[in-house]
Amino acid sequence: MKYLYILCLFFVASLLSLGAQGYDKSCYYGITFVVSENPSWGYGELVITGVEPNSPAEKSGIKVDDIIMEINGKATYLRDNQTIANWLFNVYDPVVTFTIRNLNTYFKEYTLNRRCIALNSVNEKELSDIFSFYSLENTNQRAFTLPLRVEPNAEVDYADYHTYDFQRDDNPTAVDLQITALLEKTLQARGLVRDTKDPEIIIQAYYNYDSNPQYTGLENNPSITSKVWRFDSDKKEMVQLPILDPNEYNIQAKGQYLAEFGFSFYDRKYIDETRLTQIWDCSIKDYLSTKYSFEEYLKLHIPLMFMEYPYVTAKTEVKYVVDFNGYNYTGMYFNADDLTTVSDVDEGSPAFAAGIRAGYVIKKINNKKFQHTKEKLSEGYKRFIDVTTIYRDQTTRFTNADGYADCMFWNPAFYGDIAKEFNKSSNLTNFSYLYDFEKYVNPNPSDRITIEAWDGMQTRIFQVTPTIRRSVVVKSL
Repeated sequence: MKYLYILCLFFVASLLSLGAQGYDKSCYYGITFVVSENPSWGYGELVITGVEPNSPAEKSGIKVDDIIMEINGKATYLRDNQTIANWLFNVYDPVVTFTIRNLNTYFKEYTLNRRCIALNSVNEKELSDIFSFYSLENTNQRAFTLPLRVEPNAEVDYADYHTYDFQRDDNPTAVDLQITALLEKTLQARGLVRDTKDPEIIIQAYYNYDSNPQYTGLENNPSITSKVWRFDSDKKEMVQLPILDPNEYNIQAKGQYLAEFGFSFYDRKYIDETRLTQIWDCSIKDYLSTKYSFEEYLKLHIPLMFMEYPYVTAKTEVKYVVDFNGYNYTGMYFNADDLTTVSDVDEGSPAFAAGIRAGYVIKKINNKKFQHTKEKLSEGYKRFIDVTTIYRDQTTRFTNADGYADCMFWNPAFYGDIAKEFNKSSNLTNFSYLYDFEKYVNPNPSDRITIEAWDGMQTRIFQVTPTIRRSVVVKSL
């Protein structure tokens, strides 16, 4: 299988890439950022592009698209990378204060302690991604594309806009009222405030949902009735909708129904007080194979559309990646060279509380021996995937973000057989403890993990009570 070859390369590359630095510790704050080149959002400053789930940064309230104006009171505007790095990783002070602005505030300070771990380490989140086929139900990446047309105004700074209201309508329909409610809910979640007296932005929505006048009914292709996958922000899951793939050939003649929706932002305060000036517009147009509730269509798509505001450039389509993750967290990091040595342990974590420390060598986890090389572990993982394919549920088939089309969840009717495969020593399922809370991994799930480790002087037994960490992260590319 071509996928398994790619999987093997990914496995090895994932481990080796972690040891490419030349220092004893790797430090981070739980965020990633770029220097913005977008004139409409944080130009020349640092814009946050990612916030690590369960990190102090996330818990403090820092969000994607926040602009870092200052680091320890020093302006980030047009600073070079080396200067920024010196501020963030001053060897004498592990505490940094970020001054941030966004759609909700002009100025707010967040103080974070950096976390430093031993280089060449693999954490349990990374291991859950590497071994995701143990439990695709918990860990998988999905991708989908929306036919969005996004038109920003490059001459305005969206950081100036914090309040809004809607275009007046004396006779709103039920759909109008629903759109207003959905937009208001989404805008407030992004930090904008409704001001009916003196708003900075006026929002106007437009839509059309009707039979497609171009539909011919002449096509007799089973693929036309296929459904596309999209993300439901309320349910936090992927759902199938009776919408034609936007890349379907001659789509205009194949869709029985047409759904169109969009909204525009108009400046009413800063550019020209005598007239409204459009500063942003986002719209979507879909062809449907069968009739589908327009109310449900709007509920699902409005939150996704708003992910394009405010840090965006002009687009005619948008790709989204959804990272689903759930795993047993103990706080252990493993040495990437052998994956048997504990290279670091989070202070205050379940493993730390149980007494496990950096340098300990794992002998067994849940009675599974840790006697392997990276190569053997990879071979065992490929073998496990091959022999357990027959236990997958064909009706759950989906394509992951890497383009592999044969991802499937486990068939509940075979949980007992699957558990036996997990327990075969030849499959080297050492890291299945990450999903030990599932019956197909352990028929009798326990809230504790038994770890046998060599501490340098003797072999010791530790009872660790992990916590299940779950996250769903959606990114637009």
